[in-house]
Amino acid sequence: MHRFFKERKAGILGLYLFSLTIIVLSSCSSPARMIKNQQYDRAIEKLTRNMRKGKTNDKEISWLKQAYHTANQLDHDRIMLLKRSGQPDIWPEVYSLYEAMYNRQQLIKTIPASFQQRINFKALPLEEEMATAKSGAQAYLYASAVKLLETNNRTDARKAYDQLLQLSKYGAYRDMDQLLRKALLQGTNQVLILFSNDTKLPLPDDFESKLMNFNLEEVDFVQYDFRPVQNKDYDYTVFVRIKEIIGSPEKIETRSFTEKAKVESGTKPLRDDEGNIVLDSLGKVIEVPDFKTVEALVHETVMGKSLTINGQVEFVNMLTNSRELTTPISTSMHFRHAYAVVHGDLRAISDETRAIMGNRVVPFPSDGMMLRDATEPLKEAIRNTIRKERKLVGKTE
Repeated sequence: MHRFFKERKAGILGLYLFSLTIIVLSSCSSPARMIKNQQYDRAIEKLTRNMRKGKTNDKEISWLKQAYHTANQLDHDRIMLLKRSGQPDIWPEVYSLYEAMYNRQQLIKTIPASFQQRINFKALPLEEEMATAKSGAQAYLYASAVKLLETNNRTDARKAYDQLLQLSKYGAYRDMDQLLRKALLQGTNQVLILFSNDTKLPLPDDFESKLMNFNLEEVDFVQYDFRPVQNKDYDYTVFVRIKEIIGSPEKIETRSFTEKAKVESGTKPLRDDEGNIVLDSLGKVIEVPDFKTVEALVHETVMGKSLTINGQVEFVNMLTNSRELTTPISTSMHFRHAYAVVHGDLRAISDETRAIMGNRVVPFPSDGMMLRDATEPLKEAIRNTIRKERKLVGKTE
């Protein structure tokens, strides 16, 4: 009984906490709370959505009136302040503010006319002001980007690129697309990736081509080449160096061991603790399974060979001719093949032995084969290292 009341109390407490959470979340997303937090457009969107469904009350009408007129007044005051500054860079923000007022006004138009009247809604002719602000924003962004590109400075070119992207949001403008390509070219760091075998050991003919055949995700303002391009100046050279190849000798290890198992060999009479035969209710002897131990002699052979490649990825600043970062890379390949010959009762052997019993002798892989197999994991390590340091090769200083 005590446990029942304890569980019931816990259930009531859980329900109370759940209800409290719902109340708190609801209060945080209420229009009144949004207005208090100056989230006027969120409040307007939520209130108008309810009103389009015909669900509203006097309090919501009052909230909508407050949110709408306050938001518009704040945007209007900010526009006037910007215009009084007389600065040419004000127009993108001015256009954004006019656009917010226009979108807000269009939202109010979706609610019934009776609700519009109760919040003293009057449509404002914003289209002409928006057109003027848009024209000013386009002229400023274009002129600023052109001026930045004239400096032939990489940082300025990237700023110009960002401004031209912002300009593109207003639609086509003059030779904007041509300037975008120019800004991207001027702002892009050129990186050359080269392979070097420092081991002095021969590698398979296709080792380098397989190892260096990988793609890097497109990164803003970084272009990678795997072969030097004539008359192109590179900001960084990334050297992929193979420093060491360690191979183990071919090993063959053998061992012999016995495996045992108990298997059912028939039946025998059931006996009690005193050794007497047990009969059933009809006087018949009760039979139980009889087990015996069987064994098998296993001759196991294990073939093994391994190969490890150690290297590094170096990032060299070509302007200062200095090595800025060196990251080690490594991968290992292991060959293991086991087979077994069994003499005796096959019921005695384990699943592991049974799995290799059908295997036969195979030739050891050559060093060249293992090197080729190592290219994939090594390639991934190289790619991840270069991708991780994209900020290093992409910097402008």
